[in-house]
Amino acid sequence: MHTILQANNHNYMQNAVKDDGNDSKALEELRKEVVQGFLYSHTRANDNTGKAMEVASFCYALIEILQEKGIITIAELDERKKAVGKRLVEKFAEKGIGFVALQENEQDKYSFDKEASIDCMSRIHICHAICCRLDFALSKQDIEEGIIKWDLGRPYMIAKDENGFCRHLNLTTHTCSVRDFRPVPCRGYDCRSDKRIWADFEKGELNPKLDEIFQKREVLIDDSAS
Repeated sequence: MHTILQANNHNYMQNAVKDDGNDSKALEELRKEVVQGFLYSHTRANDNTGKAMEVASFCYALIEILQEKGIITIAELDERKKAVGKRLVEKFAEKGIGFVALQENEQDKYSFDKEASIDCMSRIHICHAICCRLDFALSKQDIEEGIIKWDLGRPYMIAKDENGFCRHLNLTTHTCSVRDFRPVPCRGYDCRSDKRIWADFEKGELNPKLDEIFQKREVLIDDSAS
């Protein structure tokens, strides 16, 4: 859905540039396309909600009957639910399926006062900005601002290139191209205490298992860092 809208956006903007007199018309056509897309999405969401309610009703009815007959207890059910829930989350993660991700305990990034104080440039020749391969969710502020790119396949995780690095990283200089607008996790992340990155920070020794660690689908910035 996002890809289709982006493609339409690109096509309409190209047409508008070719013919300045048709700017308003092109934008109005784009608006109609977007409205239709949202209408479709919201209609499907309503249908899915209805189906989910129907399934939930059957499940709760079955649970009540089983409890009344003394076959199960609510305590047993709660304990099993936790184990099954954890198993399903792991299974979905392996297939790249999951909940929409957004930062918890969102903060204004421009007034964030817990920025890590590290002389990155003195170590960049060693680590090559390896921290820019870590995953994290963006905030609503990042999304609404529209500067930081997110992964269309995993809303709203930071966008990565095929090499696994953040899309905003300059691979030549290993510097951030959107530093003034960088999200809170980037501002607060302190690699000194992250054993996944450094075997010994003071000696400048990287973790020898870095490649193995980043072969995993998701290596997240610890929420406690921010």
